[in-house]
Amino acid sequence: MYSHAKPLRARGTKWLKILAVLLTVSLVLPAVPPPALAADTVLVDEDFSSYPPGPLTAGSGNAWSKEGNTPEVTVVEDTVTGRTYASFTNNTTGSIYVGQRFAAQSGGMILEFDANIPTSKGASFYVMDGKVNATGAAALNYSLSSGLITRGDSTAYQISYDTSHWYRFKYEFNVPKQTYRTAITDLHTGAVVADWNEPFYSSRTRVSSFGFYLNTNGGTLHLTNVRVTSLDLSLSGLQLTAEGFTPQLVPSFDPNVEAYSLDVPHSTTQLSVTPTAGNPVGVTMKVGETGAASGTPVSVPLADTVTSIAVNVASAVYTDISRTYTIDVTRLEPSPNLKHVSTLPDDSKVKIGWEETVDPTYREARIYRVNGDRSLTLVDTVPQGTYVSTVSGLTNGTPYSFVVKGYYADGTESSGVTVQETPRKLPPRQMESLDRGLIAMKKPGGVYVGWRLLGTDPKNAAFNLYRDGVKVNSAPITGSTNFEDKKGTGGSTYFVRTVVGGREQNQSPTVKVWDSAYLSIPLRKPADGVTPTGQAYSYRANDATTADLDGDGAYEIILKWDPTNSKDNSQSGYTGHTLVDAYKQDGTFLWRIDLGRNIRAGAHYLDIMAYDLDGDGKAEVTFRTADGTVDGQGQVIGDPNADWRNSSGYIITGPEYHTIFDGATGKALATEAYEPARGSISDWGDSYGNRGDRFGAAIAYLDGERPSVIMQRGYYTRMVFVAYNWRDGKLTKLWTFDTNTPGNESYKGQGNHQLSVADVDGDGKDEIITGPAAIDDNGQGLWNSGLGHGDAMHVGDLDPNRLGLEEWAVQENTSAAYSAEMKDAKTGRVLWGQRQIGLDVGRGLSADIDPRHPGEEVWAIDGEWNSATGGLFTAAGEKIASSIPSSNFAIWWDGDLSRELLDHNFTTTPTRQGVPKIDKWDYLNNRLNNILTLDGTLSNNDTKGTPSLQADLFGDWREEVMVRSVDSTELRIYSTTDVTKHRLVTLMHDPTYRLAVAWQNTGYNQPPHPGFYLGTEMERPEWPNL
Repeated sequence: MYSHAKPLRARGTKWLKILAVLLTVSLVLPAVPPPALAADTVLVDEDFSSYPPGPLTAGSGNAWSKEGNTPEVTVVEDTVTGRTYASFTNNTTGSIYVGQRFAAQSGGMILEFDANIPTSKGASFYVMDGKVNATGAAALNYSLSSGLITRGDSTAYQISYDTSHWYRFKYEFNVPKQTYRTAITDLHTGAVVADWNEPFYSSRTRVSSFGFYLNTNGGTLHLTNVRVTSLDLSLSGLQLTAEGFTPQLVPSFDPNVEAYSLDVPHSTTQLSVTPTAGNPVGVTMKVGETGAASGTPVSVPLADTVTSIAVNVASAVYTDISRTYTIDVTRLEPSPNLKHVSTLPDDSKVKIGWEETVDPTYREARIYRVNGDRSLTLVDTVPQGTYVSTVSGLTNGTPYSFVVKGYYADGTESSGVTVQETPRKLPPRQMESLDRGLIAMKKPGGVYVGWRLLGTDPKNAAFNLYRDGVKVNSAPITGSTNFEDKKGTGGSTYFVRTVVGGREQNQSPTVKVWDSAYLSIPLRKPADGVTPTGQAYSYRANDATTADLDGDGAYEIILKWDPTNSKDNSQSGYTGHTLVDAYKQDGTFLWRIDLGRNIRAGAHYLDIMAYDLDGDGKAEVTFRTADGTVDGQGQVIGDPNADWRNSSGYIITGPEYHTIFDGATGKALATEAYEPARGSISDWGDSYGNRGDRFGAAIAYLDGERPSVIMQRGYYTRMVFVAYNWRDGKLTKLWTFDTNTPGNESYKGQGNHQLSVADVDGDGKDEIITGPAAIDDNGQGLWNSGLGHGDAMHVGDLDPNRLGLEEWAVQENTSAAYSAEMKDAKTGRVLWGQRQIGLDVGRGLSADIDPRHPGEEVWAIDGEWNSATGGLFTAAGEKIASSIPSSNFAIWWDGDLSRELLDHNFTTTPTRQGVPKIDKWDYLNNRLNNILTLDGTLSNNDTKGTPSLQADLFGDWREEVMVRSVDSTELRIYSTTDVTKHRLVTLMHDPTYRLAVAWQNTGYNQPPHPGFYLGTEMERPEWPNL
């Protein structure tokens, strides 16, 4: 219920005068707007009467939010009028926006408030889609200042105001038509001083916030009786029926989605459309031109090709405000073709994929090879419900044509879709030569032992396990690469020998049993420091990566030290130096690189790439450096005395370098000018150094055989990638992709806070997936979805029923059609999506967590970072639940093929920190069950809660998690002791997974995914080509 003004109390002889004023005002207009219809929804209702008089902090115990500096807000009880209001003032020289956000509206909306502008310095008023300062997405823009109330872009809509008067503003929004009506009433006189019908200030399909920009140096606005009312013009249901066929809307019906498509068989000549209104008594409806009652079917005849059916819902009170749902119905031809037919090449094979038609008489796909005389030979038939055919026995390098036809119950075939593809045998990829990675861990009832199956092993390799020099298995181990030794003790030692053709081969190194549940790597914690402004800071272990730095077949750890005053790019201030260390698994310290004062500390400033770039068996390390960087041998790069920091702590001038370091010693091998170069800092989206210093990096096999390094700058606006080779001691630039280059302009703003690398088109060469777009191996744009910047994505074979790889991504851009979507990684085509919910969706995840559904499940949050609600979907887009698991990392931990969830228990008091944990999703009860909490350790990067590293570091194919101890004096690497019956090659010999581990530390860290489907009922993956 709407809160009315508090009753007044008589105070001596003044009461008669006050009463006279009140009676005059009340006869002119009621003190508050009239209540909305019962079925409509009041989204905002604020008259400030619930707060005591005095100071009020926006966002503290109330729904107001601010951007920029903090406004002075005072709640005032006017003893003359009885009105309670808030006085908002900007007494700073900086910008202040204050307002409220509400559920996104795409139909009708009424926004009302009473305002007094007490001086010539007032405010600007916006209605937007996004934050309360999202003025670039404004549907309405008014200025309330300098004695004038003016529509932002036209002096033709302008009136004067009296600083002693209160005014009632009422805006009636028709979002579908992108128009609104303005009515402004002088509450002192009762006169309507403005009554305008206006188009939106900028084209918007939804609005979700209002905000006031308070003018600097004294801008003041008095405000009360703020109300936002959603007119319920939505449908709560839209049912379609047809004889002999069950129509399926695309996308599935959602009250907030207005545009749908529908394919129907040729035999369907009419549809029955039954709309159900969310507010039956407050609206009128039509289907086409036929009036419709809520819940009553209307028959609609269908044309031979396409019929557009409009379902209009209009307000019964504001009759010019309406909402229209549109269904574009395509009546298919008889025996229609299959859809989206695509191909991928393989060794002596071609794989062909498609999507089925909705025709209920469809029975199977038939694959024909086109012969030299254009005749067709049937080479495969695939039953309904299967979507991939593999045609084998082909000659590599020979182009083939195929015709894909649908076969129907009446014996007819479709006309067919012709595709071409050339099978090919890809060259092997250079990959690390790893040892067995043997580990032994004490567990109740014995010792768990695990080791690697290598991609270079024979497919029939078996193993013998030895304890204290004595074989413990009765027959060679073939079903897995782990073993539970019930007779093992904490003092036992183990090694394995490979068995090929019944004969033992080389012996692995001998290992001892761990004396705890984790491997401890002691660290050399850096000394504390002080900034130029006197701020003290200390160090904490942060992100890490891994590579074989010395060629011994075991992984070393490359660790970033983060000062406690590290900054997000949006935050000003000095930071301590960023340091990079290297350690062996036994804790041996190898080297430290000090990046110096001219590389700022924070999540977006440093990307550590560690990989064997030149193929000598030892990995190099490479990243951005600057004047004053000190390599692992104590040598200074550039000018040791240069200090390019400005008074805000940003570094937007001075040289930047790209340095290749020797992985074993930390010595700088080569230093070149860093590209992508900074250039003009304002090219990247701002002028103070935020967006121009957003970096990314990756390793990719651009030639399909040897690794190259990719450096990235920018993603909010301008986005640039530069590819390099490190060969024979030389750093050579291969290509540059720049959105400022003619032809690339549409890729501006099409980047994420991370990137991914995979061969998405099957040519053996890697592409760089930016999130909303992909760059081909040759530096040319491959595809661009245009969906804009996002915070998380996952690339892999997420849906094994489809041909090729998929990408699951979430969207920050609320003007995008989707809040999260599944894309075909080869083309960028959106396969399906979660329709826009009007929020910056900051997290989403993909993992096989429910064995009842094929492929991985995917989900995204609908609120804060730790939201337990959103949408949990199958890989094909079927919604399973609104409850979701944690949305941080997924990890293969226990003995089955499904994936577990890695997250943290985060607290804000006494300090902001998180304790890592591993959970399993209970898909029957939609809840998380804890498996392990890593007590004594902390997660990284605040609420992001990421580990230092997650990867298959040793043992069998399952993953390890690396985290820091509470005091950052050690890294702990946890590994599972659960026995598994599944045998897989180490994930680090899957190219997609290995490259994901390399880029994991970039930006907002994401978990690695392999290039094949790993989950329940998986097919055996192809053996790596290494």
